[in-house]
Amino acid sequence: MNSKDIVTINCGSDKFPKIVNIAEYHGYKTISIDLQDANQWDFTGSTAVIISGGPHLFTESPQKHDQLMQSFQFLKHLELPTLGICLGHQAIALTFGGQVHRGEERRKSDNITVITPHPLFANLPSNQFSEDHCEGIHPSKTMQVLAQSDYYSVEAFQITDRPLLGVQFHPETSGEQGAQLIGNFLLWAEQPAMPGLNSQG
Repeated sequence: MNSKDIVTINCGSDKFPKIVNIAEYHGYKTISIDLQDANQWDFTGSTAVIISGGPHLFTESPQKHDQLMQSFQFLKHLELPTLGICLGHQAIALTFGGQVHRGEERRKSDNITVITPHPLFANLPSNQFSEDHCEGIHPSKTMQVLAQSDYYSVEAFQITDRPLLGVQFHPETSGEQGAQLIGNFLLWAEQPAMPGLNSQG
Protein backbone atom coordinates (compact mmCIF):
# COMPACT_ATOMS: atom_id res chain seq x y z
CA MET A 1 0.00 0.00 0.00
CA ASN A 2 1.08 3.58 -0.48
CA SER A 3 0.29 6.79 1.36
CA LYS A 4 -2.72 7.55 -0.81
CA ASP A 5 -4.54 4.27 -0.13
CA ILE A 6 -7.72 4.40 1.93
CA VAL A 7 -9.84 1.52 3.15
CA THR A 8 -13.58 1.84 2.51
CA ILE A 9 -15.77 -0.50 4.57
CA ASN A 10 -19.11 -1.54 3.11
CA CYS A 11 -21.76 -2.14 5.77
CA GLY A 12 -24.37 -3.10 3.19
CA SER A 13 -25.29 0.39 2.01
CA ASP A 14 -26.58 0.94 -1.52
CA LYS A 15 -24.82 4.32 -1.27
CA PHE A 16 -21.39 2.69 -0.86
CA PRO A 17 -20.29 3.08 -4.52
CA LYS A 18 -20.75 6.85 -4.19
CA ILE A 19 -18.26 6.93 -1.29
CA VAL A 20 -15.71 5.10 -3.42
CA ASN A 21 -16.34 7.36 -6.42
CA ILE A 22 -15.84 10.55 -4.37
CA ALA A 23 -12.64 9.27 -2.76
CA GLU A 24 -11.23 8.31 -6.15
CA TYR A 25 -12.29 11.67 -7.58
CA HIS A 26 -10.11 13.28 -4.91
CA GLY A 27 -7.13 11.20 -6.09
CA TYR A 28 -7.13 8.32 -3.62
CA LYS A 29 -6.89 4.62 -4.33
CA THR A 30 -9.64 2.79 -2.48
CA ILE A 31 -9.42 -0.72 -1.07
CA SER A 32 -13.00 -1.83 -0.46
CA ILE A 33 -13.82 -4.52 2.07
CA ASP A 34 -17.04 -5.84 3.59
CA LEU A 35 -17.80 -5.22 7.25
CA GLN A 36 -17.64 -8.96 7.92
CA ASP A 37 -13.94 -8.90 6.99
CA ALA A 38 -12.95 -5.79 8.94
CA ASN A 39 -12.01 -7.49 12.22
CA GLN A 40 -9.34 -9.52 10.41
CA TRP A 41 -8.13 -6.71 8.16
CA ASP A 42 -4.60 -5.31 8.45
CA PHE A 43 -5.00 -1.54 8.15
CA THR A 44 -1.23 -0.93 8.35
CA GLY A 45 0.05 1.46 5.71
CA SER A 46 -3.27 3.01 4.75
CA THR A 47 -3.93 6.74 5.02
CA ALA A 48 -7.50 6.60 6.29
CA VAL A 49 -10.68 4.57 6.69
CA ILE A 50 -14.25 5.41 5.68
CA ILE A 51 -17.10 3.30 7.12
CA SER A 52 -20.42 3.38 5.28
CA GLY A 53 -23.95 3.36 6.56
CA GLY A 54 -26.05 0.25 6.30
CA PRO A 55 -29.54 -1.24 6.62
CA HIS A 56 -29.12 -2.19 10.28
CA LEU A 57 -30.52 -0.82 13.55
CA PHE A 58 -28.69 -1.04 16.85
CA THR A 59 -32.04 -0.49 18.59
CA GLU A 60 -33.80 -3.37 16.81
CA SER A 61 -33.09 -5.76 19.68
CA PRO A 62 -30.36 -6.47 22.27
CA GLN A 63 -29.28 -9.42 20.13
CA LYS A 64 -28.94 -7.25 17.01
CA HIS A 65 -27.03 -4.63 19.01
CA ASP A 66 -24.55 -7.23 20.26
CA GLN A 67 -24.21 -8.82 16.82
CA LEU A 68 -23.42 -5.48 15.21
CA MET A 69 -20.93 -4.54 17.91
CA GLN A 70 -19.10 -7.82 17.37
CA SER A 71 -18.65 -6.80 13.72
CA PHE A 72 -17.14 -3.47 14.82
CA GLN A 73 -14.57 -4.85 17.28
CA PHE A 74 -11.76 -3.53 15.07
CA LEU A 75 -12.68 0.02 16.10
CA LYS A 76 -11.27 -0.52 19.59
CA HIS A 77 -7.74 -0.65 18.20
CA LEU A 78 -8.07 1.53 15.10
CA GLU A 79 -5.87 4.64 15.26
CA LEU A 80 -5.96 5.66 11.60
CA PRO A 81 -8.02 8.73 10.69
CA THR A 82 -11.51 7.33 10.25
CA LEU A 83 -14.83 8.74 9.06
CA GLY A 84 -17.93 6.81 10.10
CA ILE A 85 -21.12 7.60 8.17
CA CYS A 86 -24.56 6.92 9.71
CA LEU A 87 -24.19 3.31 10.97
CA GLY A 88 -20.41 3.83 11.12
CA HIS A 89 -20.98 7.03 13.10
CA GLN A 90 -23.12 5.15 15.61
CA ALA A 91 -20.66 2.26 15.88
CA ILE A 92 -17.77 4.59 16.69
CA ALA A 93 -19.89 6.35 19.30
CA LEU A 94 -20.89 3.06 20.97
CA THR A 95 -17.30 1.80 20.95
CA PHE A 96 -16.15 4.86 22.86
CA GLY A 97 -18.86 5.08 25.49
CA GLY A 98 -21.74 6.78 23.67
CA GLN A 99 -25.29 5.50 23.41
CA VAL A 100 -27.62 4.96 20.46
CA HIS A 101 -31.30 5.88 20.67
CA ARG A 102 -34.30 5.62 18.38
CA GLY A 103 -35.30 9.05 17.14
CA GLU A 104 -37.32 10.81 14.48
CA GLU A 105 -37.16 9.27 11.04
CA ARG A 106 -35.31 11.57 8.65
CA ARG A 107 -35.30 10.78 4.91
CA LYS A 108 -34.58 14.21 3.44
CA SER A 109 -31.94 16.94 3.61
CA ASP A 110 -31.43 18.84 6.86
CA ASN A 111 -29.43 21.93 7.68
CA ILE A 112 -26.39 21.06 9.77
CA THR A 113 -25.19 23.62 12.33
CA VAL A 114 -21.47 23.47 13.12
CA ILE A 115 -20.95 24.14 16.83
CA THR A 116 -17.24 23.27 17.08
CA PRO A 117 -14.96 24.49 14.27
CA HIS A 118 -13.20 21.62 12.50
CA PRO A 119 -11.43 21.17 9.15
CA LEU A 120 -14.15 18.69 8.16
CA PHE A 121 -16.48 21.63 7.52
CA ALA A 122 -14.06 23.94 5.68
CA ASN A 123 -15.21 25.78 2.54
CA LEU A 124 -18.57 24.06 2.18
CA PRO A 125 -20.91 25.65 -0.40
CA SER A 126 -23.90 24.66 1.76
CA ASN A 127 -24.66 23.03 5.10
CA GLN A 128 -27.59 21.04 3.68
CA PHE A 129 -26.89 17.31 3.95
CA SER A 130 -28.91 14.24 3.05
CA GLU A 131 -30.31 12.23 5.96
CA ASP A 132 -31.48 8.61 5.90
CA HIS A 133 -31.85 7.30 9.44
CA CYS A 134 -34.06 6.85 12.49
CA GLU A 135 -31.36 6.44 15.12
CA GLY A 136 -29.01 8.92 16.73
CA ILE A 137 -26.39 9.03 19.45
CA HIS A 138 -25.90 10.48 22.91
CA PRO A 139 -22.23 11.43 23.32
CA SER A 140 -19.82 10.24 26.00
CA LYS A 141 -17.12 12.27 27.74
CA THR A 142 -14.58 10.95 25.21
CA MET A 143 -16.39 12.68 22.33
CA GLN A 144 -16.45 16.27 21.12
CA VAL A 145 -19.70 17.18 19.37
CA LEU A 146 -18.95 19.10 16.16
CA ALA A 147 -22.38 19.67 14.61
CA GLN A 148 -26.10 19.31 15.25
CA SER A 149 -29.45 19.79 13.52
CA ASP A 150 -32.97 20.71 14.57
CA TYR A 151 -33.75 17.00 14.77
CA TYR A 152 -30.61 15.39 16.21
CA SER A 153 -28.26 16.87 18.80
CA VAL A 154 -25.20 15.02 17.41
CA GLU A 155 -24.78 15.22 13.64
CA ALA A 156 -20.99 15.02 13.81
CA PHE A 157 -18.35 14.30 16.45
CA GLN A 158 -14.72 13.43 17.01
CA ILE A 159 -13.22 11.12 19.58
CA THR A 160 -11.04 13.43 21.66
CA ASP A 161 -7.90 11.28 21.81
CA ARG A 162 -8.06 9.57 18.41
CA PRO A 163 -8.61 10.82 14.85
CA LEU A 164 -12.00 9.14 14.58
CA LEU A 165 -14.91 11.19 13.23
CA GLY A 166 -18.58 10.38 12.80
CA VAL A 167 -21.33 12.03 10.75
CA GLN A 168 -24.97 11.03 11.11
CA PHE A 169 -25.85 12.40 7.66
CA HIS A 170 -24.78 11.05 4.27
CA PRO A 171 -22.19 13.27 2.55
CA GLU A 172 -21.91 10.79 -0.33
CA THR A 173 -25.45 11.67 -1.48
CA SER A 174 -25.32 15.38 -0.60
CA GLY A 175 -23.95 16.80 -3.83
CA GLU A 176 -21.10 19.30 -3.97
CA GLN A 177 -20.95 19.97 -0.24
CA GLY A 178 -20.82 16.24 0.51
CA ALA A 179 -17.98 15.69 -1.92
CA GLN A 180 -16.18 18.68 -0.36
CA LEU A 181 -16.64 17.27 3.15
CA ILE A 182 -15.20 13.89 2.19
CA GLY A 183 -12.31 15.67 0.48
CA ASN A 184 -11.79 17.73 3.64
CA PHE A 185 -11.64 14.56 5.70
CA LEU A 186 -9.07 12.99 3.39
CA LEU A 187 -6.87 16.11 3.48
CA TRP A 188 -7.16 16.23 7.27
CA ALA A 189 -6.19 12.56 7.42
CA GLU A 190 -2.89 13.34 5.71
CA GLN A 191 -1.88 16.01 8.22
CA PRO A 192 1.13 14.95 10.32
CA ALA A 193 -0.38 16.05 13.66
CA MET A 194 -2.74 13.24 14.58
CA PRO A 195 -5.03 12.82 16.43
CA GLY A 196 -6.61 16.08 15.83
CA LEU A 197 -8.71 18.10 18.23
CA ASN A 198 -5.34 19.61 19.10
CA SER A 199 -4.73 20.30 15.41
CA GLN A 200 -7.56 22.21 13.78
CA GLY A 201 -5.56 23.22 10.71
